[in-house]
Amino acid sequence: MIRQFAFKQDSSMPVSTSNRRGMLARAGLLAMAGFLTTSQPGCLGVYANLMHAVGADKVPAAYDELEDSSVAIITVTNSSHYSDDTSARLLSRMVGDILTNEVDDIELVREDKVQQWRDTNGWDSLDYQGLGRDVKADKVVSIELTDLTLREGKTLFRGNASATIAVIDVTSGNTVYRRSLDDFSFPTNAGQHTSETTEARFRKLYLGMLAKQIARSFHAWDMTEDFAIDGTIASQ
Repeated sequence: MIRQFAFKQDSSMPVSTSNRRGMLARAGLLAMAGFLTTSQPGCLGVYANLMHAVGADKVPAAYDELEDSSVAIITVTNSSHYSDDTSARLLSRMVGDILTNEVDDIELVREDKVQQWRDTNGWDSLDYQGLGRDVKADKVVSIELTDLTLREGKTLFRGNASATIAVIDVTSGNTVYRRSLDDFSFPTNAGQHTSETTEARFRKLYLGMLAKQIARSFHAWDMTEDFAIDGTIASQ
């Protein structure tokens, strides 16, 4: 079973031109492949390979305009309003690593520069445009993480959190993209016993899975990646 998470995009945010073109192209290819494979069943494998080769079997990025941009990533939690927070720092780093691999020509602002800005301006400051301007970023990706928990009862690790992701254009100060992820749980079916791992290791595992969900806003992804997602624990 493929798990679909509650990821909601702000409908008031515009769809980029390149993303719209990609969606139309994929729709055309899928329609053509559907017609040909129903009329010529022997060609099923050929057209499946064709769709994979051109990325038609992937879900397009909801926002694809981080390319060719300098980007600062900042994660805010309830704790990070007052001081450095391990979960906030790890999540920013993990999302940044994925974007570096998946988004063409993106330039990430160094993590220590973002931390230094927060030290100078106060940990409770949420002036994202000011942050972007001071660290010379084109865009700021903000992640507001709420209600993070890592345990279910005394003997099980099971992560849960909600997140709001936004992209702020530094020049205009406008929020050009916003999306919310509600109640993301991992593992999805049952927790991991506390005798099998440590809280620090489970925190990294959970935040890594959450980072994948967040980063999908900005790159094409294969929906089958969520198949048997709980099996990730077995490989740890």
